[in-house]
Amino acid sequence: MCRVTAFMGVIAGIGLGFVLSPPPVFAQDQPSEKARPTPYGAEIDVSSGYVYRGLVISDRPVVQAETSVSGRVGTLSVWTNITLAETSDGARPQILDVELTRAHHWGKLTIEPGLEAFHYHDPLSIDTALSMEGSVSLSYQAGPFRLLTSHSVDVLAYRGAYFGEAGIEVDRRVSQRVKAEGSFNTGWASSTFNDAYIDVAKSAFNFVGVEAALTAYLKPRFYFRPHFQFSTIVDRALRAELARPTLFTVGLAVGVEF
Repeated sequence: MCRVTAFMGVIAGIGLGFVLSPPPVFAQDQPSEKARPTPYGAEIDVSSGYVYRGLVISDRPVVQAETSVSGRVGTLSVWTNITLAETSDGARPQILDVELTRAHHWGKLTIEPGLEAFHYHDPLSIDTALSMEGSVSLSYQAGPFRLLTSHSVDVLAYRGAYFGEAGIEVDRRVSQRVKAEGSFNTGWASSTFNDAYIDVAKSAFNFVGVEAALTAYLKPRFYFRPHFQFSTIVDRALRAELARPTLFTVGLAVGVEF
């Protein structure tokens, strides 16, 4: 545990330096004021379960917390997941995730490289994992829709494990203080990824999913957001290895922005 704590401390230290120490800034990297991220934010989310990349991490209630800080040159976020009860497969996943990203904006196109470190721990067993991924995300604003794709490669514990996603999202203002959001997502993975996480050594088109949320601002900086998510594994070989290939979750998040 000391090694894990030290590792996360190093990542967080690098991240703070990355966010707070301004390197040379080029004109084409400057986002508009509308696109500029919120400098500070924090959120707590209570949900009926947790699905990540189509994989059911928890089919029991979870509490998730996230805090982030953004500057001219990037964003550092720290996120954690705590499962409140033993899952149907006898686990209680606890996850700590630290991520650094930097967005570059060119008109309607946004490119965002990132570096993410995560630690997975199950206090009911000896299962633990510590790894890191490099990623790049692209989005394009096409009228009321945003087209999205992201690509990640593990560079530590599961070297070469690749996961890709693509989707479309839309958000609309219902009123001055209420915003509705929805998205459709798909994901695919390399044989290394599926072997590491599902014990099936084949590349595949893994999952499809939909999400929807309604964000309401009670005050200019304080909001709450009810949401739901549906996700299902579509590849037959992968479904056969998973106890829960499909999950529907509902939750409520509350947060503050500065």
